[in-house]
Amino acid sequence: MFLEPSQTQLPPQHHSDSPVSTPNISHTKRRRGHAGVVIVGSFALVALLAYVGVGVTRIVNGALLARTALASAKIEIADTDFAGAKTHLAEAHDGLADAQSGALMLKFTSYIPWIGARYDAGVAVLDATEKTVDVLEEAIGIAQDIYSVVAEARATLAWQEPSAANTPIHDLPVEVKRELFTRLAESLPSLRTMQVKLDLATEDLATFHELSTTAGIDDLIAPFETVLAKLKTGVDFLVPFAGITREFAGLDGDRQFLLMFLNNTELRPTGGFLGTYGLLVIRDGDMKSLTTDDTYAVDALVAGNASYAAPSPAPIATYLEQPVWYFRDSTWSPDFGAGAKDAIALLRQEVAASGQPVPQIHGAFGMTTTFLSDVLSFVGPITVDGQTFTAENASDLLEYQVEIAFEQQGVNRADRKDVVGRLTNALLDKLLEVPSSRFEEVFSLLADGFSKKEIALYSADSGTQAVLDDAGWSGKVSQTNTADVLMVVDANMASLKSDPVVKRTINYTVEPHDGGFQATAAITYKHEGTFDWKTSRYRTYTRIYVPAGSTLTSSSGSLANDAIRDPQGTAGTITTESEFGLTSFGAFTSIEPGQSHTLSFTYQLPASVTTAVAAGSYTLSMLKQIGADPHDVVLHLDFNHALRSASPAEDSSLWGDDIYDATDTLETDKEYRVNF
Repeated sequence: MFLEPSQTQLPPQHHSDSPVSTPNISHTKRRRGHAGVVIVGSFALVALLAYVGVGVTRIVNGALLARTALASAKIEIADTDFAGAKTHLAEAHDGLADAQSGALMLKFTSYIPWIGARYDAGVAVLDATEKTVDVLEEAIGIAQDIYSVVAEARATLAWQEPSAANTPIHDLPVEVKRELFTRLAESLPSLRTMQVKLDLATEDLATFHELSTTAGIDDLIAPFETVLAKLKTGVDFLVPFAGITREFAGLDGDRQFLLMFLNNTELRPTGGFLGTYGLLVIRDGDMKSLTTDDTYAVDALVAGNASYAAPSPAPIATYLEQPVWYFRDSTWSPDFGAGAKDAIALLRQEVAASGQPVPQIHGAFGMTTTFLSDVLSFVGPITVDGQTFTAENASDLLEYQVEIAFEQQGVNRADRKDVVGRLTNALLDKLLEVPSSRFEEVFSLLADGFSKKEIALYSADSGTQAVLDDAGWSGKVSQTNTADVLMVVDANMASLKSDPVVKRTINYTVEPHDGGFQATAAITYKHEGTFDWKTSRYRTYTRIYVPAGSTLTSSSGSLANDAIRDPQGTAGTITTESEFGLTSFGAFTSIEPGQSHTLSFTYQLPASVTTAVAAGSYTLSMLKQIGADPHDVVLHLDFNHALRSASPAEDSSLWGDDIYDATDTLETDKEYRVNF
């Protein structure tokens, strides 16, 4: 029978105990629910991808805009187009703002493993770049202020220079120089703010490099890093320079400075033998006068004067047989400030004893012959008195001129060192003619000289001296905050100009001893020269500076005198002194040409070193002597504690014991840290 459309077929009736078969309605609903979830999920995924795409696009486009704008600003800054640079830096800010808004959109990814690390690295790059742009804007403000002075002067004098960048400071009028240096001094607070921002930017980029492994991102930020590194170098130099400008530029009146020409081919503790000196007068940034002379000419003022009796340091009296301390031997302290004060005091005392007007001296500038060569590398060869001085021949040619050639040329002995003054004047003229477009190179030259201790400054003004100390420009000797310290200081005692052919290796060992630690500092001298007009046996009074409270237990290699006077090699005495918050041990020794000799000091380190090791961290400062050539260093430090980390790191083949072994070259002050 067929059913009518209006009829409904009822299911057959069953007894309650019979099985019932019904359609699977719940499964059907579940399938429909799944489909809905899939559709909603698909829309959500598409929306998320679109959201992420927008964020990524903002980051990439913003970063590219910032990079392009920053590159343009760099060119305009170099061309002193400050208005154009400001415009492009504003564009860089806009690009960074876009990139940062994109990064904010993707902040949720910071919680995703691996991706989160890359996100953090990217944010670090954006933060570092933003700080760099901020500093550039501030720098432009300072530079624009300073360059406006030059521009006004050029307009007034109708100079035809195409750019202020080609105007040497040497050619500026005195009033312009005063204004330049005044504005630089007044910019110190801004420069310090810039320095802090650059430090923060550098830290951000360091964070990025710790997290990022994406070459593409590295390539994207490379231009930023170049700008940051150069800007940091310049600002790090300008901060202390601005801090000392008022005093060293003579903005408050005449300032007279002692120029100390430190001949480190005859090494002395303050950097070298003081054979020639100069007196430089500066006012308002302008060099008013410069005179140079032989230190022996000053000492001659008191020759035979029984009333002048400044006592020499004991080693000078003993090994130079010179009981009176003369100006020429004033560079006895390894701390440049102390050595400069001694030199100034002896100069003034000798002039006063002769009855002549005593010069008022406000500070000192020390320069080694090594730095002289560095300057010649920068400015190029200079011809003086028919002799062409280059970076390669300057030291030997000067020495030959003042020791041998002057007689052949009929020059009076009293005038033989005048060539040093003429060369100095020519060098200063060359440096003062350097256009401002090369200032970055000048900063690098000076910073390198300070770091390697080939130049140093001293100021009688306490505030200025504090700036020099903080900058590391004063050649100050101190232990700072390290547990251990070692400084080897040589004093050439009538060995002619032998130092360049005497190679030194410093072996430093530390080992457990008597409930604490015992150290041995052994200096091996290898004399690679022969007897000639400038080379002899090497006679040195050597001092090592170690932590205060160290006690000497033994020594070897010291001599009572050199081999000619004492063929038996009688051991010399060891002198213990306290200076600069440190303890020093000193001894004399002598090395013949072609031979090697080792001078060694063994001493118990103070309890402070034991305490530091027990607390889990040991730090050693190795200080370089002013003017010394780079020395080889060998460290063997046994702490009887398992090492956890070290900086600089050991070779991986040496890991896993209680000993820190390292080899190095002491070209600048160095620091070694070991954690247990």
